[in-house]
Amino acid sequence: MSERLITLLRETRNKRIPLEALRRCFRNAHPELSDSPECDRLLLEALQGLAAGGQVSLPAEGSWERFGNPRMPKWISLVVAPVSSVVDWRAVPWVPEMGFWVELQPRQLDAARAINDFLLRRRGKLVPVPLNERSLEIFGDEKRLAAMATGESLFGGKLSLAAIGAFHVATPLPYRAAPASGKPLLIVENHHSYWSFGEWNLRNRQFAAVVYGSGNEFAKSGIALDQVLSETGANVAEYLGDLDPAGLAIPAGFSAKRRGLGLSEVRPAERFYSWLLEQGVRQRRIERYAGGPDTAGIAWLPERLRVPARELFEAGFRIPQESLGYEILLRAF
Repeated sequence: MSERLITLLRETRNKRIPLEALRRCFRNAHPELSDSPECDRLLLEALQGLAAGGQVSLPAEGSWERFGNPRMPKWISLVVAPVSSVVDWRAVPWVPEMGFWVELQPRQLDAARAINDFLLRRRGKLVPVPLNERSLEIFGDEKRLAAMATGESLFGGKLSLAAIGAFHVATPLPYRAAPASGKPLLIVENHHSYWSFGEWNLRNRQFAAVVYGSGNEFAKSGIALDQVLSETGANVAEYLGDLDPAGLAIPAGFSAKRRGLGLSEVRPAERFYSWLLEQGVRQRRIERYAGGPDTAGIAWLPERLRVPARELFEAGFRIPQESLGYEILLRAF
């Protein structure tokens, strides 16, 4: 626990680190503890361990909080390593992929050397593995690479994850399959609708599977959609969400991203959106809509639905997808 924390503390470049920054670094090192009531106690134990190891210095009594359980130091000081421990980075046998090491900040060089050592040990073709697995192999810390990565690269785009045989694992998409290979997938935004459409589809078999998009989580799913398409034998993916700007922006943005990558786009579930516009329950919206036909995902809809959708928003209304519930699906579709 202390090892992860000291790594992040040293990356702040500050010798004296205030309590709020300490807490932030601790949450970043251990996101699974962010909501724990024991967070301060565990942080203090980690700091005391680092102090015992001579890596940080805790302040005198007067620089601790007066209240709290436990009382916390208002700041700590990093202990600067002695000059004798400075590494001659030019003497490191850098592999060609790490030739950019001369451009790195001093705080990045330790991580760069660990990756370099890994590449020296594993010359030749690497079997691609999930990012956390590779991170554990290189650093002994399964989350270190994820904290360093920007998109699909490390060190500001200088080293691709593929160069170290690692990749981000897409957020899995839950789905209910039906014996309807060759039919489209249907992705629904909300989990109550996921049950209703999934149950209905087991009877009607109009979709190869019904997928739970989980609102904004769908936008993070990446290639998980292609995995579901392949596993279910579906030929295309359709999407149904709430008829409001946010509900359209999610699939519109995701579809545009896939288009840019040369992947199949997600198309609107036209007949269901059409039903919602004609018969769905209209609710007053709180946020204002101040856009034209190409905003809020309206342009993603089929052309015949864009005008009624824009009129709906301009009038200050939205339509929840739950308008099209299980009983109506059984009766009308």
